[in-house]
Amino acid sequence: MTEGMTRREFVRVAAIAAGTVAVGGGAYAAATWAPEEDAEAQLRTTMGAGMSKVLIVYGTKTGCTAGVAEHIAETLSAKGATVDVKPAADKPDPSAYDAVVVGSGIRMSSWHAPVKEWVAAHADALKARPTAFFTACLTMATDPEKADEVRAYTDTLIAETGVTPVDLGLFAGMNVPKKFSLPERLVMKMMKAPEGDFRDYAAVAAWTENAAPKLGLV
Repeated sequence: MTEGMTRREFVRVAAIAAGTVAVGGGAYAAATWAPEEDAEAQLRTTMGAGMSKVLIVYGTKTGCTAGVAEHIAETLSAKGATVDVKPAADKPDPSAYDAVVVGSGIRMSSWHAPVKEWVAAHADALKARPTAFFTACLTMATDPEKADEVRAYTDTLIAETGVTPVDLGLFAGMNVPKKFSLPERLVMKMMKAPEGDFRDYAAVAAWTENAAPKLGLV
């Protein structure tokens, strides 16, 4: 998926890609365009054994954001917290936690739907405790000057839910073709997106260290 392109650009290129795949049969195109979440890409874990309890909720299709969530959890658990990491699709209850971190990858210039739905459903609980957001996006690797554009992907969610994060992390994502559907790979190729895993875990750790006090951890 070309996280850095505008919605209009994506729709135009995606239509070409879908048309190409449709040559082999409309049913095949429909089946490969939006695959179900890869079970192997989902991370569910608990780290640390501290008094403070932190919930990390994320959305991913390829495992990219799960990896970022895991490294955030490692840093927070080292700060003395008990950290639960769960995909938004599990619908965890944030009310039992002292702080929450929510993150997502980008699809069509937007966070994954399950994450946005989870934030909306638990807006009152999130507003009652320190909550941080993070976004994993390929654009941060290919064009860091578009950080404001990537940051804006959460603006609508913040406006609609009233959940204002105490901090917002922006991290580079990845483009590993085998993780994407055929039409998505075609789109990536047409846009000449660089291939590779560009996640910078040192940057993730640095952001988490900075965000920890805002989440109530010292």
